Amino acid sequence: MSASAQRNQGGSGQARPADDPVLLEAAGLSALTMFLGSGTPGMVVALVRGESSFVVGMGETTKGNGQEPDGRSLFRIGSISKAMAGELLTDLVVEGKVRLSDPLQRFAPAGRTVPSADNRAITLLDLATHSAGLPREIGPAPEGRGLTFPSREELWDYVCSTPLLWPPATIAAYSNVGFQLLGEALAAATGEDYAALLRSRLAEPLGLSDTTLRPTPDQCARLMTGSGLSGPAPCIDTGLIGANAGVYSTGNDMAKWLRHLVNRPTADAPARLMARAAYRQRAEMPAAIAFDEAGPMSGLGLGWVIEAPRDTMPLLVQKSGSLEGFMSYVAFVPGKGVGVFFAMNRADLVTFSTTITIANGILAALVAR
Repeated sequence: MSASAQRNQGGSGQARPADDPVLLEAAGLSALTMFLGSGTPGMVVALVRGESSFVVGMGETTKGNGQEPDGRSLFRIGSISKAMAGELLTDLVVEGKVRLSDPLQRFAPAGRTVPSADNRAITLLDLATHSAGLPREIGPAPEGRGLTFPSREELWDYVCSTPLLWPPATIAAYSNVGFQLLGEALAAATGEDYAALLRSRLAEPLGLSDTTLRPTPDQCARLMTGSGLSGPAPCIDTGLIGANAGVYSTGNDMAKWLRHLVNRPTADAPARLMARAAYRQRAEMPAAIAFDEAGPMSGLGLGWVIEAPRDTMPLLVQKSGSLEGFMSYVAFVPGKGVGVFFAMNRADLVTFSTTITIANGILAALVAR
């Protein structure tokens, strides 16, 4: 097992060995336990505490190839992409380019009419909190189009011709469709396509050099191979599903992103705090469907799932993801400066749940209540 421990130095992007023995002690054995219990060919784990971070790769990038992953190994983060979309949304809200209350209709292509229910239109807030009355998917992807389905035309055709399941803001049900529409809306609001928006407003400012929807040949050469319930899949442009599940990244980039999420407030604090606020409380909804795979959801932020504190577990802001043979998870404790991320190149729901429990246990140990 190899590891690289990194520490951000004043935003310079340089790194040096971590000087936080608490972080290193918490990371070492727990990360190995996560890997050994998962049954995955390979795993990358990133853990942060304040300015210090620890990134470790274990196993193999492809089953049987003998090549151990590291902080530069590329993987798919799946639906963690939704949390990034929530950050981009709040960034635009703070700038005054959009409002959470803006109707989706404002951003629809010319000639398209977005449905409503009980005189309630879909808003950007509804999309970002899975509460727009939309289904999880518009249907199974045609063979070979999993990473490029639906097209923009197919998406808008479906949404504008199908009645909502229920009035927006009444029931929350996990919706990949809603986040694809959110990506469409953000692109329309800025005049940039979503891939460019992700790069200019999140990846480049934070120095996330391998966080992308359009991987280069060099990045594709570093892509781990997914396995299990689905995968492998080709390394291609995933811009069509960018806000939903399309982002590629690495352990080194995820450590930088986590430090951004947990560190002390800076000039971009309003956007960060806005994204993780609970806009939909479970106790106030008649139903909340498909949010508990990583733990009991108590509220929904903008792309984030919030877990209330319980027993020895602190309040968590988290998101899980799964796509084309990869499963991933990110969580942090607001105000405590600690966060964890892992990606595994095997899709297995049973072992994924166990691995999440260990990852959350690391956070509980670092912020003992």
